[in-house]
Amino acid sequence: MANLVHTYQLIADILNVNDTTIDTLTLKLKTEAIDWDSVVVEGSKHLVLPALYCRLKSKHVISYLPQELQDYLKAITSINRNRNKAILKQALDLSQLLTTHKIDHVFLKGTALCATNYFEDNAERMIGDIDILIEKTRLNEAYALLEKQGYTGVKTTLGTDFFEHKHLPRLISKDHIGAVELHLKLFMTYQLDALSAEHILKHKNQNFDINIPSNTHLLMHNILNYEVNDFGKLYHTINFRAAYDTIVLLPKINTAHLKQTFNKTPFKSYLKKLNLFFSSLHEAITLKPTLVNTFYLVRLKYRLLYVIHYKGIKTLSFTKVLLHRVYMFGYNTKYRKAVWNDRARIIKALTK
Repeated sequence: MANLVHTYQLIADILNVNDTTIDTLTLKLKTEAIDWDSVVVEGSKHLVLPALYCRLKSKHVISYLPQELQDYLKAITSINRNRNKAILKQALDLSQLLTTHKIDHVFLKGTALCATNYFEDNAERMIGDIDILIEKTRLNEAYALLEKQGYTGVKTTLGTDFFEHKHLPRLISKDHIGAVELHLKLFMTYQLDALSAEHILKHKNQNFDINIPSNTHLLMHNILNYEVNDFGKLYHTINFRAAYDTIVLLPKINTAHLKQTFNKTPFKSYLKKLNLFFSSLHEAITLKPTLVNTFYLVRLKYRLLYVIHYKGIKTLSFTKVLLHRVYMFGYNTKYRKAVWNDRARIIKALTK
């Protein structure tokens, strides 16, 4: 079983856009025994298999991979390229629809990045949902507008009736490949004025008739989306799709005015983690690793420790949520009734 530190470092070396790493990568591929199964497993978990293939081709080292693996990665990348083309076409249609009705909006995350041609090949980026930030006063109108276009809201759990969410229920359509999430805001509890919906909409750009956030907003959201929304800070982990977005975005931005921001948590903790695998992340970023970072490497080296740590944090987090829900059950009559009516699903979720 491969040491995850070695696997992570190889993935980082492949993804790194810094040309100075090519010689190191070439030597590694030529002389070391690579556990490609581990690379594929972790690359799949991190949603970067197409990015790995495209970067290996770009660096002219794809020939060092077993032919069967080359064919496999090429097929996955081709599928993702076609999917992304369909998603961008869908995004353009949505943009035209919202613009026609004068609804202020911006596309977020993967859709925005691909619409801006940040990548040498748009097949590099795997996109999940199409996330759109909508002007607050027009959010419900936008949702109803998409329903008229044949989109259907995905049935939600009872929590949406009692707890605030950052977006309305996902919309899907039998005629389109991507599910759509219309956002009111970017985070649930985390607040940052620079990433308020009003600020992002005010400073938006347009590319190929699609509204997107400014470069700075894209970078800041990329970092905080993983650290806050995807719990990267809680579990103290990295995700290579988010990391690749970061290293692609950094050269496009004058980071001098962001030094103060980068020196704040959770930006600082995120960049320190990336520095573990992406040396010389950026000339404006010089962050020394901490004991927490060292512990992360130890966890990657000893998988049992990684599992114990992850499950421990997950259990504590779940317990906190459960206690709050029990409290709600005790004092809120409507919530108690809703839980009872939805008891079959809740019992199934708690026992699986």
